[in-house]
Amino acid sequence: MKKRLLQCVSLLLCAALLTLPALAAESESAPAANQGPVRVWGTLTWLEDGGMLVQNSNENDPLHEVILHGESILCLDAVTGEPMDITSLKDGDTIYAWVGNAMTMSLPPQATAILVLGNIPADYGVPQFYEISSVTPQAMIAIYPAPALTWTEVTATDGTVLKITDEAELTPYLTKNIVRLEDLIPGTRILVWKDMDGAVSRVMVFPYDYAGYVSWTEDGTVSVNGAVVNQKAKTTDSDGTLLPIRGVAEALGCTVQWDAEKGAVVTQGERTVFTAMPGGTIQGVDADGQTYAVYGTCLKEAGVTYLSSAALLSLLDLYHAA
Repeated sequence: MKKRLLQCVSLLLCAALLTLPALAAESESAPAANQGPVRVWGTLTWLEDGGMLVQNSNENDPLHEVILHGESILCLDAVTGEPMDITSLKDGDTIYAWVGNAMTMSLPPQATAILVLGNIPADYGVPQFYEISSVTPQAMIAIYPAPALTWTEVTATDGTVLKITDEAELTPYLTKNIVRLEDLIPGTRILVWKDMDGAVSRVMVFPYDYAGYVSWTEDGTVSVNGAVVNQKAKTTDSDGTLLPIRGVAEALGCTVQWDAEKGAVVTQGERTVFTAMPGGTIQGVDADGQTYAVYGTCLKEAGVTYLSSAALLSLLDLYHAA
């Protein structure tokens, strides 16, 4: 019953929060590097509507009271990392949770939960949930095939820097796939346990939600999945960033062609991903072949067709790495 109520309230909350990205889309400014999940913690009180009130004793914490909702919240045991039934959590239990950035302006604020950790023993070093924003891998000798990394350093969206060595236990979430340090790329979400000395001892790696990652520098250099493309980004008068469609799309294995009526046509295999006409319409194409309008700027200059960074990242399902 709790789960059903949780789902119903989540739908209402999501409807309210949908206005936030819609308003953000009206700006031509380049999207900031992803902000990532936000942590809340405290004792749990189930609400009659199925929400989860989380309260901690630190009144200086702006999120010392938060109401959580969610249609499919992932709930894990903090010690083992195994899945838990979220309805097994009881009033008075201490939980840690991570939520999305969008919150209501109510008091207490309400947010959609991504992950909840339960079964937290007293004086236990609770694992922490991170989204990797950037990676500084171990420098390797230029030989082929490249040897396996023995360590890598990742920076999370909250600024936390983690050095993860090959002595840490790397496990995928609910699969038997082999996970390597090389798989820790921008956009990856991880749950991290540390030992008594503060060293990373275990990392649970969650499925990657993106087709790849992209970054760009102030001088316009664009990289896709860590490799520099042969076309540069362009900055508009409103300080927005436009990315070269061909350079980014082809780096992902897509094909880019020109159509007199539609403009740049990006396909992947036999599927059309989107079309963008300079000064005109930008249209995405969903998996069922239905088109939908996309807000953004498309222009062509010196033979290069550019598209607003926010629109291109959304259409190609890319993560904006720091």
